[in-house]
Amino acid sequence: MQDVIEMLSAVPCFGSLATVDNGRPRVRPFAFMFVQDGRFYFCTSSTKEVYRQLTECPFIEFTRTGEDMRWLRISGEIRFEEDIRYKEKCFELYPMLKDIYQTPNNPLFSIFYLEHGKASIDSMTASPRKTFEF
Repeated sequence: MQDVIEMLSAVPCFGSLATVDNGRPRVRPFAFMFVQDGRFYFCTSSTKEVYRQLTECPFIEFTRTGEDMRWLRISGEIRFEEDIRYKEKCFELYPMLKDIYQTPNNPLFSIFYLEHGKASIDSMTASPRKTFEF
């Protein structure tokens, strides 16, 4: 699991987030925020379509490709987080959020996390896929 955390620890960490919209997959560029206490955190605005999709079907998959051409997939069911400490941490790691939301307690600023799910790391080499459950 440490390999997963290492692939996600680069700040900024951009990848693609997949949700479900009316029974169909929907993918968009997205940023991973941080991992803490076994939870993988992301954020969005409650005014976006992705927020609506997450409230209707709380299952996601996030993927990113490293410079070494290994790729990570992490998936599971999300939960929304209201604790201001986690919102403040997002602002610390991504100062650009201040330009969008002004403060961590902006009611439009929403964060969510994966706590249980699956992850895999793969590449185009002969190395076997690594899989993890958390």
